[in-house]
This record gives sequence, structure tokens and C-alpha cells, in this order.
Amino acid sequence: MEQEQLLEEGEVMLEKVRKHWMVYVEDFFIHFFACFIFLIGANYFTARGSLSFIDINIDSYIGMLLVMFVIIFWTSFFYAWTKDYLDTWYVTDRHIIAVNQKQIFEREEAFMQLNRIQDVSFEKSGFVATFFGYGKLKVQSAGTEQEFIMENVNDVEVVARMLMDLRDKNK
Repeated sequence: MEQEQLLEEGEVMLEKVRKHWMVYVEDFFIHFFACFIFLIGANYFTARGSLSFIDINIDSYIGMLLVMFVIIFWTSFFYAWTKDYLDTWYVTDRHIIAVNQKQIFEREEAFMQLNRIQDVSFEKSGFVATFFGYGKLKVQSAGTEQEFIMENVNDVEVVARMLMDLRDKNK
């Protein structure tokens, strides 16, 4: 589908590089916890009844406002998940094609020839990233000062070695 549109004639896709699944789990728990806090607050205000110093029942309005915040949080989770999921690198036998999803309806595509790769580096920071094997991948091109950076890459060491091997084969 989309990847076929990005490939040149005769080009073969070797690998699709995505972010690690732990990124999605982390986003889920952050949003779930925030929604849980707001739902507890909404339940507290709606079950408490009206305020004694105000004649109107403002608690139901506060509860409705908190439920709207929950909807906003789930919408922001969907936005974050979509943005992370659609950030992809396609590694072919000739290029690295980086698709960077900037907004829901805005993306940026960049191409780097494998024979122009000068340096590939990665870093894992933190216990969780080291344990699960994900990290930041940097690929620097010769000449144009172009650099591809992708955060939270799944199996970052394997991908870095693969890119270096492909670079060496294409020189």
C-alpha cells in the first residue's frame, strides 16, 4: 500500500523499523491513570450532592466537566498513539525512507541513499530501555549534513548493525 508508493522501480523493501511496543504501553498507562483520577473526582462530586452554601446543584456540572476531561484524555491518547505508530522507517536495498508523522494529517518523508551513510549510532538510556532493547537511532549522511533520528526504536542494536552492513554492501 503506502510503502509501494515510496519505492522506486525494482527497489526491494528489506525492513520496516517502528517504535518499540513499550512506548504504546507507557502512553496507555499515563492516559489511563489520568482518566482514572478524573473519574474518581467526577464520582466524588456527583455523589456528594449539592453544595451547602450555593442553592444550585453545581456538583453535577463539575462531574460533567470532569467526564469531558476524560474524553479529551482519550482523544489525546489516540493522537499520541497514531503519531507514534505512523512514525516509520522503510529500509530498502537502496534507501532509508523516513516517514515522520508530524500531526494527524501532516507527515514528512525523507530519503537517504545507503551508500551515502557516514555514521550509524544508537543509545539506550535507562533501565527499561536497556532491558527491553530499545533506544534512539541516529543515521548521518555524508555531504549534506542530513541526519535521521528516531526515538524508541525496537531492537536498536540489530537495526544499527543491519544499516552498517547494508552501507558496506552498497559502497
